Amino acid sequence: MSDRRPRFSDSSALSNRPAWVGAFRSSGRLHLRQDLHLLRKLWHMVMGLMMVTVFLSGLSRFYSVLILGSVLGLCLLVETARLRIPSVNEAVIRFWGPIMRGNEVDKMSGTPFYLASALLAVGLFPKPIAALSLLFLACGDPMASLFGILYGKNGPRWANGKSWIGTAAGILTCMVVGAIFWNALPVKAWQAWLLTWIGAIAGGMAELVPWEVDDNFAIPVISGFVLWIACLLLGVPV
Repeated sequence: MSDRRPRFSDSSALSNRPAWVGAFRSSGRLHLRQDLHLLRKLWHMVMGLMMVTVFLSGLSRFYSVLILGSVLGLCLLVETARLRIPSVNEAVIRFWGPIMRGNEVDKMSGTPFYLASALLAVGLFPKPIAALSLLFLACGDPMASLFGILYGKNGPRWANGKSWIGTAAGILTCMVVGAIFWNALPVKAWQAWLLTWIGAIAGGMAELVPWEVDDNFAIPVISGFVLWIACLLLGVPV
């Protein structure tokens, strides 16, 4: 087993490459965190947009939670199996390698956190807030990562290593998404304006929480709670 492991490792020898070198890598190695990894970002967006589309298509909260819970359970089963059985791990990596990172070889991938946050959002929040918090995850997080990798080295960084430029890109993306979303709902203009700003800041800065929380989990949960409280305080019926 040991003679095969380096093929999937997150090699530090590659850590100083330009960002564009990692945009499209061969299947021989997994991507590093500092790679652009465009396929992973695309998958991240598509998965979130599909969830929101299905959820807003008329599917009830009960069936939405049931479906997400079932998928999450299956995902956790696969994750547990691959982390305990090397042959299963290698098979999973061969299949999902194009969207996995090297540091996920020996630990839980980001997918269970993504599904768990979607399950909590759909199960706890009113439908509009749940949908918007998932849109923040689907759109804001990949854009923050993209701009952070490309331009973050040119600016300051937060204490957790995230770049200010990436955070700004995430906030701006969440602002655009929120503006479109709230203006499509029957809310007053000033309410839509305030909720757009509040949601954008909450969604864009959720990755800066001082705890070791996966971004896929933090963004929908934090932004959802903030928006829910804001709607209650502003008298917005959701």
